[in-house]
This record gives sequence, structure tokens and C-alpha cells, in this order.
Amino acid sequence: MKDKILFVTKGGEQCDEGFSYVLELAKSLQAGIEVLIIYPSQVTNTFDDIMTVATFAEAGDLQTIKKMMDAEQNEFRALVERKISSLAAQSQDTAIDLACHRADGDLALTIKTFLKTRPNVDMVLLSPSLSDSKRSFDIKKLLKNISKPIVNISRPMPAEI
Repeated sequence: MKDKILFVTKGGEQCDEGFSYVLELAKSLQAGIEVLIIYPSQVTNTFDDIMTVATFAEAGDLQTIKKMMDAEQNEFRALVERKISSLAAQSQDTAIDLACHRADGDLALTIKTFLKTRPNVDMVLLSPSLSDSKRSFDIKKLLKNISKPIVNISRPMPAEI
């Protein structure tokens, strides 16, 4: 059984952020990569979107709200599917085994549940996209619930000129 690295990222535009580091690490360790993409429970997060939904809700037009939310979810999923295809193409170039999984819910609980079914995962690497929101990311809770080594990939600092 080949060892694996678990790369956890948030679904969306930046879900491939940090993947190049994971790919290089997997090459040097001769390990496979499991990618766990965590979907947010709600895609609507801009103020304008929230106000639009609130306006339709006050008017009692729940059908329009449902259509808007479904369209937004479908657009979000299509974006992530394109990103997954890109990740798969990158890993094929280097002959690294890659498996992508999707989940939603609490970050620590989702990772813990995922690792219970995959004992061959040696370490967990967290994408920089996860640390965008302090509400959804609690490193202390993560360390308490997961016994594998955890690496939090950070964004590179911009060069000062």
C-alpha cells in the first residue's frame, strides 16, 4: 500500500492554491496525493447577494430565492470541476497518483472522518485558502482531533522593492 499525502482545500476559485508545493513534496516522498475539497455550507457570501435574498424573502418569493441559490451552487460546482481537471492534468505529468474527494461541513470533523477510513495517509497539508476566514479554521481544534502531522501552507510574502 502506497503512502499518501492529504491536501485539504476550500472549494472555489483558489482551491488549487498550494497544490504545486504538495506535488513537489509527493514527488520527493514518492507518495500519492488525496485531495479533499471542502465546500462551504453556503456559497452566497457577498453583501449584495445576501441583501437580494433578504429582499425576495421579505416579499415571500421563495421560488426565486431557490432558483438563485441553485444557479449559484451549479456555477460553483462547475468552477471546482474545472479546477479538479487542472489538478489531475498536473499530477499526470509527474506520474503521481491523485484522488479527489468533496465534502462539506466542519473542517476538523470532516478531516477526522476522512482519515478514519484512510489509514495510509501520512500527513495532512492545509491550503492557504483555508486560512482566509478565521471563523471556519481553528488550528487548535484541528490539532486536538487529528493525530497525523499537519502542515499549514502559507502564502508567499510579496517582494518589497
